[in-house]
Amino acid sequence: MAKLFFALPAEALAPDLVAWRDQLPWPGQPVPAANLHLTLAFLGEADQLTTTRLMAAVERQHCPPLTIALNETGWFGRAKAAWVGPTEWPNELTVLARALRRHGEKLGLGNGEQGYRPHVTLSRKAGEAPEALPAPDLVLQADSFCLYQSVSTPQGVSYEPIACWPLRARIKETNSEELTP
Repeated sequence: MAKLFFALPAEALAPDLVAWRDQLPWPGQPVPAANLHLTLAFLGEADQLTTTRLMAAVERQHCPPLTIALNETGWFGRAKAAWVGPTEWPNELTVLARALRRHGEKLGLGNGEQGYRPHVTLSRKAGEAPEALPAPDLVLQADSFCLYQSVSTPQGVSYEPIACWPLRARIKETNSEELTP
């Protein structure tokens, strides 16, 4: 069974994130550039049938492309992970994350967490919280979201996209009769 999660890819921003992170004394193990993403929803383990159903469920998910300022650092104590994220974020991001979590919950997936904190994890397995670090001034331009699986290898964990969907606004359909005089 695969461990699944939804996220916004951060491939284009990864070199800047890594360069910024590596100038500072982050505790723990750095997350490889190829694994950087902005988390939307953790789903947990799923078999192939459940994964297929999940992918079908999110096929029509709507959300406009997003611009997210990564301008705050933080720490998840329970996960022992240091992160960067936005101080404020578009409401559409929260709506998307909530909708994706609900799609998973309908299929028996998820960890029951209700809050949402957008973040890009920069280091893991940190024994202590990082000291106050200067906030970055980076921007994530998101035009898609992906369903990822976590794959354990001898070299460590890698996050592989299973499927991606474009971020697109809902288009209002107009009644053609309303347009004719």
